[in-house]
Amino acid sequence: MTSDPRGLNRDLTATQHFLYSKTPAEGTHAPPRSTPPATAPSGADDPLRQHYPGLRCGEAYGVRAAEKGAAAALFTAIALRIDTAAYRHEDDRDRRQPLRLKVAQAIDKACAANNAWWGVMTSDIFGCVFPEKDVAAALAIAKKLQEQVNATAELSLTIGLAAFPCLKYTPADVIENARKALAHAFFMGPGGRACFDAVSLNISGDRCYDAGDIDGAIDEFRNALRLDPRNVNVLNSLGVCFGVKQNYPKALTAFETALKINTEEILALYNAGLVSLLMDKRDKALQFWLKAAPLGKDVFELNFQAGKLLLESGQPEKAQKLIERAAGLKPESATVQRLLGETYLAQRLVDQAIPPYKKALRLHPNDAPSLSGLGRCYELKNENLDIALAFCQQSVEITPDNGRFHLRLGRLLKKNGQFDKALTAFKKAEALGENARELILALEDRDVEKAS
Repeated sequence: MTSDPRGLNRDLTATQHFLYSKTPAEGTHAPPRSTPPATAPSGADDPLRQHYPGLRCGEAYGVRAAEKGAAAALFTAIALRIDTAAYRHEDDRDRRQPLRLKVAQAIDKACAANNAWWGVMTSDIFGCVFPEKDVAAALAIAKKLQEQVNATAELSLTIGLAAFPCLKYTPADVIENARKALAHAFFMGPGGRACFDAVSLNISGDRCYDAGDIDGAIDEFRNALRLDPRNVNVLNSLGVCFGVKQNYPKALTAFETALKINTEEILALYNAGLVSLLMDKRDKALQFWLKAAPLGKDVFELNFQAGKLLLESGQPEKAQKLIERAAGLKPESATVQRLLGETYLAQRLVDQAIPPYKKALRLHPNDAPSLSGLGRCYELKNENLDIALAFCQQSVEITPDNGRFHLRLGRLLKKNGQFDKALTAFKKAEALGENARELILALEDRDVEKAS
């Protein structure tokens, strides 16, 4: 759900039919999500304690760091991780620990010079608290520390920084915010630095969402908007969360707010259309999607949904281009091939309809609409009528409550001289809402004439 302007990777993702732009779950430089890899011990058995007996690790670090920060009117928390590939993939603990110690010594020296405090957040993440230092001052120290470690130990550090005060975050929250900034920094590559901001929260929100914590994602996205109210990607992500929770009015508000900022934001246009459709506002949905269509020629969901809605609204000529485009984007989708066949058939382009129907059935042999549609095509061409009849019979066996399928079956039965069965099929079609009255009367009149 994160935007690219800051150089982050993007993936267009569909979730429960909504679209959002997100950072990859794991990438070349992606940091650990929750449980860090066992690259180094942490806690009582940490070898660093031989050199720093009072070292705080894990939860103890978090508690003490928050206390240190709370004692100051302002402070900056920093999270640091060694990201050099040789270190990250070195299995030999004895060879790795001297490198880790060099980093710890550099951090200790920087903290001593700036009245700061440090510890170990996790097995491979160091943490620091710089009281009475704003982000600008702490960033200068962090940059110098990176340069020193790179020069003396030939290692690179990735660093995240978070400042207090910020919004309504507590000192303990700010310590965690430094880790969120570190996750942000890792998407910038080795040696990256990031200060906690809306993008950091966007990434954190993505991770909550991927873990199924929708409420947590909403909290992160809302805080991101407090830092950057005009971030359209965050607004879209927030709308997706509300949409997944089926709170459609709030979802639509988020998407429309994004569109006030950027009228051509394609994800918000698509999602606003989808929410409108879910709210049974089909005309409004179509307006959003037709506005988005020229902007999203390579977005399958947009072309598919817009074309489908046009077809359902009786506009196959307008639907055709969109559905053809969707079929080009996902040629192995049985649903799209069937929809393409229906689009051609609705315009009596029978020869064009047959190939996509056939392909749909190759991909999904029991697709009732494709069976019925292909049967109708053969009937119109007056060829392969036995096959057409078999297809239409199969379609009503699979989907017995579709009136159109019974209507098509009735026509073929009538053409095949099976008038009693045709009459039954027409009556079933009428009972299911199809206009079959004239066909029924014609067969009933025939029976009367025959009887007389």
